Amino acid sequence: MEKAQLGWKQIEEMAGEAGIEAMKAVEAFSPRLAKLALEFGYGDVYAGEALDLKQRALITLSSLITQGDQGRGLTYHYKAALRVGVSKEEILEVINHCSAYAGFPKAIHALFVFKQVCDEYTP
Repeated sequence: MEKAQLGWKQIEEMAGEAGIEAMKAVEAFSPRLAKLALEFGYGDVYAGEALDLKQRALITLSSLITQGDQGRGLTYHYKAALRVGVSKEEILEVINHCSAYAGFPKAIHALFVFKQVCDEYTP
């Protein structure tokens, strides 16, 4: 299977129709960035066999939290994490754990983004 097809498959498994729509929105505005994300990010990085999607979701969340993501990426990946079986408690523990490495402002921001996801989203 080519990397673009594999990427679409990974997005669908992780984020469902909302993920497909999000990638199509990126593709409509910047086809090149969408191609890079789809083929490399999802068709290569996420397609590795050593980790499952739940493990990858936890890694992605910790990375976004410690980078101080301002919400769009965190929102998308919180929903994807819940969809692939990460529990609310596990996500809260990731946020708590990241506070030691990223600081309380980033962790508290991530917490309130997650609260908003929990208030609005049901997997």
